[in-house]
Amino acid sequence: MADQIEDVIYSRLQATSGLTALVSTRCYPIRRPADASLPLVVFERLSEVTPLAMVSDPGNVTARFRFSCQADTPENARAVAAQVKVAIGYYADSTTTPVVQGCWPDGSFEDFVMSADLVEVSKDFQVSYLES
Repeated sequence: MADQIEDVIYSRLQATSGLTALVSTRCYPIRRPADASLPLVVFERLSEVTPLAMVSDPGNVTARFRFSCQADTPENARAVAAQVKVAIGYYADSTTTPVVQGCWPDGSFEDFVMSADLVEVSKDFQVSYLES
C-alpha cells in the first residue's frame, strides 16, 4: 500500500496515543485476522467519488471509509470509537502523500455480532484527498 490513502489513515491511527493505548497496533485494513485479540479497529473504503473537471483531472477524490471498532463490551467499543473520531475527525494534512484535504464524520451505528461474540461500533467518515 505505498502512497495510498489507506497508508495515511493507518499512520494517523497509530500516531494517536489515546487509540494505541486501547488497541496497541491492532488496526487492520479490510478484515481482521482470525486470531486477533480485542479491542481492535478494522477500516475499509466503502465508496469513492471523483468530481468532474473541465479540461484535466485535478486529482481530487472523496472516499467514504468505515471504521469498525470491535470490543468485548459496549463501553470498550465506544471508547475505541471515540478515539477513532479523535484521530480521523476533521483531520487534514498537507505534508502526507497523498495530501489529506479534510475528513468529516458521516454517521455511525452499533451492533452486537453474535457469531463472533463482540460489540461493534462503526464510524463512517468522508475523506477528501488529492491523488498523487
